[in-house]
Amino acid sequence: MRLFRLEVKRIMKSRRTLTLLAAALLMSIVMAYLPISFESINRPGEDGKIIELNGLPAIQFKRDYFEKTAGNITPQKLAEALRTYQSYVKEYGTLNDVPLDIYIENIMAIRPMLRGLIEAFADPKTGIGADLMDIDPDEVEQYFYEKCVSHLDDTMNLEQKEYEAARQFAAGRYADVDQPFYLYPGMSRDAFDYTTLYILVLSILCVAIASPAFANEYQTGSDSILRCTKYGRMKLAVTRILSVCCIFIVIFILGMSIHLLILNLAFGTDCLKTSFQMLFSVINLPNINLGQLQIILVLAGLLSVLAIVSCTLFLSARCRDSLTVLLISIVVLFLPIFAYGALGDTWIGGILPSAGIGMKNNFLYQLCDFNFLHIGGMSFWTPYVILVSAAVEIPLFLFLTVHSYCKHQVA
Repeated sequence: MRLFRLEVKRIMKSRRTLTLLAAALLMSIVMAYLPISFESINRPGEDGKIIELNGLPAIQFKRDYFEKTAGNITPQKLAEALRTYQSYVKEYGTLNDVPLDIYIENIMAIRPMLRGLIEAFADPKTGIGADLMDIDPDEVEQYFYEKCVSHLDDTMNLEQKEYEAARQFAAGRYADVDQPFYLYPGMSRDAFDYTTLYILVLSILCVAIASPAFANEYQTGSDSILRCTKYGRMKLAVTRILSVCCIFIVIFILGMSIHLLILNLAFGTDCLKTSFQMLFSVINLPNINLGQLQIILVLAGLLSVLAIVSCTLFLSARCRDSLTVLLISIVVLFLPIFAYGALGDTWIGGILPSAGIGMKNNFLYQLCDFNFLHIGGMSFWTPYVILVSAAVEIPLFLFLTVHSYCKHQVA
């Protein structure tokens, strides 16, 4: 325990470490502030002029305004909303011709509900969304959730027509989704995008902190002395790994807690009861709400960060200078992003330590999409591949780190 405390103290006394940790905490606030600042809405003023609200005032107005439509999304509620929408569009010709005061009073509140209709009643052959004016409200009242199931089947037939196992998996997962969906005003998709982006920032900072863990002492020559001490080699390697990982876990949890606390205070906690399907797509497979989504993103992000940090520690134990470790680790970190952009979903981008971290390839978008990796007649949903790969790689890389450090020979 004394050796562990000394290692933690040694790492935390580094000016580089303190700077990077301060940057991690600062970015947690910045990444929470940005989606809040981007919120905006127009409303008519008392004198007939349009008033633009931004930031927290816009969020508060939306929360109060959309409160009237909050709750469970029953087919009857959807059908009535569609009838209201169609009546005003027919009266004024197009949606753009509806006066702003009438639009805000009668239409704007029901638009979030109607987005799901465009998907559910999409063309089964092309997947192109339906026009709200072409949808029969009576059909919505009777068959909305059946239409969601049909649209999922159509989507899987378009995207995974050669893989029966993938289609069966999607149908089975969607059958477990709770209905009716729930919709509460508040958090936008941008907020979740910035949460995943913050995880990427944390990953870069953690890699930068971990890269000199072993390699720096190879460079200075102090490692040759430490190996001759009573607790050198294996015990020192294990202690150093534990101290580094504990620091990262604490800073990750602290940073994510600050980030999510700011978001939830700004947008309100009621919106966390919203069904995952109502914010992203009505045919999404996870049976979760937005509060559960936040927890999943934190846990999956922590797992991925620990995986890339474990890989960095292994490289640090193998390489003779910290700059080489940093460069290789950054390449490994960004490789899934480049692989996804160039090749789409592949095993290369799915099993790397940083597979759940990135931009369009991140864990959130993998939950939203219907991406599968295939071996023979078997199909594996990419979120499962990412989590299992990271869980296997963490102990594997840590074992290889200890082994490489113990076998290291001074040049």
